[in-house]
Amino acid sequence: MTQLIQGFIKIIIFILVLAGGALIYKNQLNTQKALTPISSSKALALKKYLLKYEDPQRVEIFGLSDKFAVEIKEIKKLKIAQSPASDFYVTIQLFSDENDKNAPLIAQIRFIDLKSGNLRKEESINLE
Repeated sequence: MTQLIQGFIKIIIFILVLAGGALIYKNQLNTQKALTPISSSKALALKKYLLKYEDPQRVEIFGLSDKFAVEIKEIKKLKIAQSPASDFYVTIQLFSDENDKNAPLIAQIRFIDLKSGNLRKEESINLE
């Protein structure tokens, strides 16, 4: 009887060690995704803002400015962590005043609920 209990405890310990190793490995992968080098300060500012929130199911990026076309291309190449189990998605609209030379690039970020399509949160940030 004691051998049966000891065998059962050994199996549980083995499973816990494997689960711990899997969690450490997953954490390492997420950290590496977050640390990918970004050369544009505008893309870096947007990535830093998005890392404050939990992972969305998908991210949609729309570039509406010709003046910042190079920066918008780099922002669209960003690797943003996503979670298929998430209950919201993010849309990002990038725009600027085309007539003003000193106008910054603005990112309008919307967090939208998947089930209802309702807006959870909307925020505009200056990417200068």
